[in-house]
Amino acid sequence: MKNKVHEFKNHLMSGISYVLPVIISGSLVVAVAKIVGFLFGETDLNAFADSSGILYYAYLFEQVGWTAIGLLNIVLGAYIAHSISGKPGLAAGLVGGALASSTNAGFLGAVLAGFFAGWLTNWVKNNIKLEGSFASAVPLIILPLITVGATGILMALILGQPLGWLNTSLLEWITDMTQGSTNNVVLAAILGGMIAFDMGGPVNKAAWMAGNALLISGVYLPAIMVNAAICVPPLGYGLATLIKKNNFSNELKESGKGSLIMGIIGITEGAIPFTLKSPLKLIPLNVVAGAAGSATAILLGAHDVMPPVGGVYGFFSVGSGWAYVIGILVGAFIIAFGANTLVNFNDEKQTASQAETVATEDDIELDFDTL
Repeated sequence: MKNKVHEFKNHLMSGISYVLPVIISGSLVVAVAKIVGFLFGETDLNAFADSSGILYYAYLFEQVGWTAIGLLNIVLGAYIAHSISGKPGLAAGLVGGALASSTNAGFLGAVLAGFFAGWLTNWVKNNIKLEGSFASAVPLIILPLITVGATGILMALILGQPLGWLNTSLLEWITDMTQGSTNNVVLAAILGGMIAFDMGGPVNKAAWMAGNALLISGVYLPAIMVNAAICVPPLGYGLATLIKKNNFSNELKESGKGSLIMGIIGITEGAIPFTLKSPLKLIPLNVVAGAAGSATAILLGAHDVMPPVGGVYGFFSVGSGWAYVIGILVGAFIIAFGANTLVNFNDEKQTASQAETVATEDDIELDFDTL
């Protein structure tokens, strides 16, 4: 059972790893186009779809970004299927992801379509075999016919409508939550804590997808909450190595430099080497810091004006960007001071080895004095 769960997680993480650059690049392109519009005092570039001039080109550039973001479900479904069954699963995964978008089944629909396409492809490869001149027909004709057809039936006729209803209900619920400041803070704390819980693991990625999948529907605020929390753990541990240097081994001091950069960029995995020193103490600290950082940003007034860009430097894409930065710093300093209080990050084995070496050298010196 554990192996099955592990396989499931690996396939899901593989699909998400292919989605990340699509969403990030799309968000950056839309943000650049929005900034051009702001420079001319315009907040909605759609008004220039049939005009000419620089704002028309900004509108076209924005559409490039939205096209990239719109590929989320297609890429996710395709590469989950690819992770399970290789290239033969891509066709059905692509179709399943596309149907997840067209039926409004969303992220969950793309995940289910990807797994179904991959597993069905493996079943066809292992169970349908022809001999002689018909053998080449299996991968070229029979396999895609069965896998694409069955995945299409699953998504269009069976799961599309109920998943579409579920996705719409979830979107309405989150949208309602973002209407009130109190609900916003609670939602930010939940998403922030999830992001910091396993730093790149399934809980982290679930929160990331929950925030960024809503970009397609024009709901940007959850992505801001997620982006703020992502920066907190790596930035916090990087600051910790600067605040109390003698609490860290030489190796972790060097890791701290990289962690600072990862925190600024928004790569939460930079906190993993530190957290592994004492997970039982540091995971709860990470969760509190991630929740506090994200909630603080929202409480101080960070709000959505465009699809947000990740990383600390993404403040330019957030309304009241100063609140976004302060929220990140609040969470980071919770980790910086808390980690130094809770854990000694010096390598105990290295320290013991150095102590033995010093003791041995002292012994040798005494022996020579005696002679």
